[in-house]
Amino acid sequence: MPAVKPDFFSLSRTTGGSSPPFCYKAETMITHVEKLRVRWVDTDASGRIHYTAAFRYFEVAEWELFRRAGISLRDQEKTIGFPRVSVAATFHVPLFADDEVAVHIRPERVGTTSITFALEVFREATLCISGKVTAVFIGDQGRPIAVPQVIRQAFLTDS
Repeated sequence: MPAVKPDFFSLSRTTGGSSPPFCYKAETMITHVEKLRVRWVDTDASGRIHYTAAFRYFEVAEWELFRRAGISLRDQEKTIGFPRVSVAATFHVPLFADDEVAVHIRPERVGTTSITFALEVFREATLCISGKVTAVFIGDQGRPIAVPQVIRQAFLTDS
């Protein structure tokens, strides 16, 4: 399913005094839905999805969101890093091998040096897993750097 780039944006900007905005929170930005199938290897001895599989699904959806936005993460790896600094998942309903799921992802917050993604995993219309992933951009010295402008623009504009 293709990404949805809405016709309008409802951005609330957090600013520090007269300085330019350092954080954008958006109700609507580029989104993506990645369709996957729960594989047997993703389950534990009880037959339910193993918790680590959710984080792999999150990463697949994230990678495809960047691709949908026209950004190749592969090209960035020589100059910047993008480590996860916070990951969370809440399991609402169990998933089982062979379940077809849709992983919905959107950037929830684009900060000065980091992006937080909101994710939801559905089996048909049932929300099974919800979560968030925050990643920070780092330079070749291993220190945080500003979110690259090309990425900020891809996520905050309807281009």
